Amino acid sequence: MSELLEIKTLTVRYRTKDGFVTALDSVSLGIGENEMLALVGESGCGKTTLGLSIVSLLPPASSEVVNGSVTYKGTNLLMLEEKRKKAYRGTEIAMIFQEPLTCLNPVYRVGDQMAEAIMVKRARKEGRGQMHGTVMQRVYDRRAAVDTRFLRRGHGLPAQLRDEIVEWLTLVRIGDPEQVLNRYPFELSGGMTQRVMIAMALSEEPSLLIADEPTTALDVTTQAQVLKLMAELMKRVNTSILLITHDLAVASQVADRVMVMYAGELAEVGEVHQLFAEPLHPYTKGLLGCVPTGTKDDSELAPIPGSIPDLRQLPLGCNFAPRCPYVFERCRSDRPHLFPREGGREVACFLYDE
Repeated sequence: MSELLEIKTLTVRYRTKDGFVTALDSVSLGIGENEMLALVGESGCGKTTLGLSIVSLLPPASSEVVNGSVTYKGTNLLMLEEKRKKAYRGTEIAMIFQEPLTCLNPVYRVGDQMAEAIMVKRARKEGRGQMHGTVMQRVYDRRAAVDTRFLRRGHGLPAQLRDEIVEWLTLVRIGDPEQVLNRYPFELSGGMTQRVMIAMALSEEPSLLIADEPTTALDVTTQAQVLKLMAELMKRVNTSILLITHDLAVASQVADRVMVMYAGELAEVGEVHQLFAEPLHPYTKGLLGCVPTGTKDDSELAPIPGSIPDLRQLPLGCNFAPRCPYVFERCRSDRPHLFPREGGREVACFLYDE
């Protein structure tokens, strides 16, 4: 499988009043074409920071990339000027953020917002194709701005653009799309809002979609519908997906591969069926041991002892050592890297250092 995106030794830290906090520590991963990769971990482990790093949306005043590269189709995105990054963001790489209702403008109708996204992304794609995102890019950005101002003045949607929006809303299984595009975001349910965001993100058919907790705050039935929809659309529009989630059950339903993250580092990498059938890292075993299965054995669920370490005061050795039931002396002094295993699996644990 050829890699669409490759991240090497990415290290990101945030500035705080108490000094720097390292959110990602030498993280390396690859995403193949037409692959769904799930990045799993507890809140605060660095998952969202990784997603924001790919699209260069880290807060500039409080964060910095210390080391590493993010290479997309042979181009290191971190080395580009901001104007060229914009040419990739939203057209080649799209992102669905947590809490979709907060991402939509409450005073504009759904159809107008989708139209604006389509026109801006299309103009940027045309400009980048002609002159690599420089002079022509600025021309197309200005043209898109004029087009979107035209919409905001209440002139309505051109028929062709309206038909395209209806087609995308239909594709994400929204009933009565003609009515939905005339609604405001607050008039939609959580599941419908998430579908609108998916349609908006996929409207220019990006090669990579980053979905950050796309099923958060949705009921179980709607979660299943959204996940099934994303898996179907991935194949239909030939898009790779980086699925960021804290829910192992979500990853097990749709992902091809799973990467487990703990305290800013990767703990384990493997095919989804391998990882769930035979977890290797003690942290992965602990996570799966906390998941109810609906059987009698659920009465013996064992929580992971202790708590996530403070990123300002990480242990000297393995970050998981203070909570690990298999800890030995080397774990307390040395930091493990990812050791290769059979079947393309990798695990950052000295138990597998052969």
